[in-house]
Formats: sequence, C-alpha cells, structure tokens
Amino acid sequence: MVSPSASELLIRNGLQAPFPGWTLVVATGRHAERFLHSQLTSDVKSLEPGISQQTALLDRMGRLRAFGFLRRREDRFEILLPEEVAAETVKRLEGHIVADDVSFEVLETLTPRLALGAEAVRLAAEDANRFPLEICGSRGFLTFGDDELDLPSFDDDELDARRVLTGLPRWGEAADAGVLVHETTLIDSAVSIDKGCYLGQETVAKVLSGRGAARAPMLLQVIASDTKAASLIGNSFSTDLGEKSGTVLSAAWWDETLFLQAAVIRELRVEDREIGCRFEDDTVVEVRIRALPYLVAPRPEKWSRELELRAVDAFAADNEDEAVELYRRAVAVCPAYADAYEGLGVILGRHGRFEEAIELMKTLLEVDPASVMAHTNLSLYYNQLGRIEDAEREAAEAMRAKMQRDQNEPKVAEDQRRHAQSLNADRERRAEMFRQVLDLDPDDALGNFGLGELLVEEGRFDEAVLHLERALAADPRYSAALFALGRAHEGSEDLESALETYRRGVDIAAARGDLATANKMQERLASLDAEID
Repeated sequence: MVSPSASELLIRNGLQAPFPGWTLVVATGRHAERFLHSQLTSDVKSLEPGISQQTALLDRMGRLRAFGFLRRREDRFEILLPEEVAAETVKRLEGHIVADDVSFEVLETLTPRLALGAEAVRLAAEDANRFPLEICGSRGFLTFGDDELDLPSFDDDELDARRVLTGLPRWGEAADAGVLVHETTLIDSAVSIDKGCYLGQETVAKVLSGRGAARAPMLLQVIASDTKAASLIGNSFSTDLGEKSGTVLSAAWWDETLFLQAAVIRELRVEDREIGCRFEDDTVVEVRIRALPYLVAPRPEKWSRELELRAVDAFAADNEDEAVELYRRAVAVCPAYADAYEGLGVILGRHGRFEEAIELMKTLLEVDPASVMAHTNLSLYYNQLGRIEDAEREAAEAMRAKMQRDQNEPKVAEDQRRHAQSLNADRERRAEMFRQVLDLDPDDALGNFGLGELLVEEGRFDEAVLHLERALAADPRYSAALFALGRAHEGSEDLESALETYRRGVDIAAARGDLATANKMQERLASLDAEID
C-alpha cells in the first residue's frame, strides 16, 4: 500500500530512488537543433535550457520506434532513452543524415538515480550534469553516478504507482516498436501538434483529425471487485459497448483504491463513466473511467505558494532555519513567484545577513521590475549597512514605483471595459450572421446551433432550446449542439431534461470520436447527479 506521506514529502522536500533502464545519447554539431526538430515529435526549437521535454521517434507511418526525454545544453543536446532502444535509435537517426553537421554518441553511464520534489528542483540547478525531468507527478532530475543525495528514499510501490497513474510508458509494455503512437500516452505528452513537419507527421495529423485511435490507454478506477490485481494484468475484457473493449496493461494502488491502466476502445474513453468489465473467466469488475495522467506535477506558482505557506508556519513556530530552506525551495520551484523573495529577504534581514538580502531583492527586481517592496527592502538593508545614499535612492525608486502602479490602475480598468465592449460587439456580429443563414434556411443545423449557443451565453435559455432542438432535428448526432442544449436546460432549471440530454450526448459524442465534448457532458452529468442526491 502506498505511503500517504510521500506526496507531502515531494511538496516540502524530496525523495530519491534507483531508476535503472535508461541511458544517454548525445547529439552535437552545428545543425543538431534543426536535424532533431525534423526527426523527433517534440518542438525542439522551443526547448529552453534547464528543462526537458518528452519526445519520440516514429517511422513514416506514425509507428513508435523510440521515446524518451530531450534536453538542451550549451554545446549539445542530450536524449534520455530506454537502454533497449538507444543503439537502434542512433542508427535510425544517422540513417536520415544527408548534409547536416550532426553526430550521435551513446554514453557509457552508471545506474541512474531519480530525485523528485522541491529540494530536487533546487539541487538540479547546482549541477549541469543532472538531467532535469518532469515525471511521475513531480519535478526533479536524473543523475548518473554515485551522487550522495541527502533525500529520503522512495518506497518501491510508491514510485511504480506514480508511473502507472501518470501514464509513463515502460518500453516493451505500454510502448513498443511498431505501435501506433496514438495508441500510447505519448500522443499527448511527447507529440507537438503545431510544430510542423517531422517523420510520421502526416499519419499523426490524419488520425488526430479523424476519430482518433481505435484503442488508447485510460485508467479504470475499481469500484467493486474481489479479484486480485495481478490476475487481471494482460487480460482482455468486454463491456456493454463491445466484446473486446480493452486489455489491462498494469495496476497500482493509490489511497487504498485499485487502479488499472488499460488500452480501451474509443467509446470507453469518457472520464467518470461507470461500467462493468467482464473478463474471460467471468470475473466482473465495476470501474469508473479516469483520464491519464491522473497525477500531474503541481503548477510552479501553486507549488511555490504552498511552500511559502509552510515557510510562514515554520517562521511562526521559531523554526527559522526550516523557513529559510522552504523559501529557497519556493524560489527554485517558481523563480517568478515574488512573495517567496520577500519572505526570505525578511528572515535574512532579521539575522543581519544584509548582503544576501540585497542580492535577493535585486533578483526580485529582475523578476518584477515594478516591485515596490523590492525597492523598499533595499532601502532598509542599505540603511542598515550605513549606505545612506543607496538607501535614499531606493526609497525614491519605491515611491516612483508606487506612483506608477497607482497611475496604471485606471488604465487597466479602461482596457477591461473596452475588451468587454469588443466581446459584445463580436457576439452581436456572429448572431447577425447566423440570423442571415436562418433567413435563407430556418432548419440549417449550423445556423441554429450557432445562434442557440450565443443565446445560452446571454442567458436566454428558452429561446436557445428552440434553436438547439431545431439543429438536432436536422442532425441528431450533432454532439456540440447536445452539449449546448444540456446547458440551456440547466439554465432553465429543467434538470431532468438536462440529464437526459447529457446521457444521450455522451454516447453519441463518444461513438463519433468527439471525446472532448463527451467528457464535458460526462462532467456535467456527475455534477448534476451530485446536486440531485
């Protein structure tokens, strides 16, 4: 069973564990960026130093040949790959070199260690050889060697559960050579839809613009079953939607709940839908569909805010050393989070560490040049050091920054008012366009849907219902119109009609492959069911 304290450790501090099975490939040369951008699925040109991105190598038919993580360094690119495919990946890449100045090398490395959590993020910045990662629902780094990391160790079950619940493929299990990339979680985590041409891009675009993959991974949250998880892995199951609805790939326990990761048919990929899975031995498992990733790394600003709150608590309890550590982690997790600099500066100032506090406030001004508190604190710290001229200059800068902020407030309000006017004008322009279409053909599906959706936005729900029902009379499988009709019924407080519309809409949208709309309607179904109960 997973330790419930591990998530808290990752927020406050960090955890480490051996992470075997990965190796590094180095790409060098004047054209390394251009070449990798044309071969890999991720947006190589947008990659900044200090982070990494998931990436994949496909064949011309969109089938998987390798996946991993890519980072940019000053003089090279590094690709973290499963050991089994590293040599073959280099061979494939080299086979596509024509006139580019680029070369590849598989490095001999020691067993890697994975470190995740706030302290790991801070430590990653101290050593350029540490490979930064966002993985298993957190951020940190991979290191190759015998680094002595002063971090607690992951429980084996904890790390494996995080892998399953984030959808990180294991080569040869959920990702293998020849599998269509759409049938893996990599289609969302490693493939850039907007970057343009790369090997296999035409197939990727064609499938995405259609109904999507016939099968793809989802999580099945087990509601009721007496069967052990191990007996389900590798087995197929049927549901009311089909005889061969899915195959269980892996399993994990999380918060005393069993989750199965399974490759399922298109119609099942609707989050929160509850369904019974029947296995060949007549075992029936009741599940709730969950999207991957189920665990995600906290957003940097939110994470930094949580660390700041813990630092405040530590400071209030006279644990100032702990507060300083937490503030430093908060700054590392989100370098743009101004409040963390201010809090850390206050503590450093209390202990007479004015030079450190001054450097901190200068960094804050790089993050937020309009910060009044940065100039105010600089004035205070310079004064404490007897640097009166500097203190007076910063006091004047603080006053100037405050006056500028006060002057900007009316302008911001006016900009918001003009934006609202522009939105209203655009809405009326679109409404008039749809009315003109309906003047020519009162039963036009698109015209009725467009006008009906605008009427929902304006709160004119009864009028919206009339137009949306007319759109559905023309096209009963118009899933977007079903979603809008459900919202109109909700606005009119006709909850029974809303529920009926959403139930019908989920089935229709899922069958069409419109999974985004199906998920929105399923979300409204769950919310309305909770209200009624």
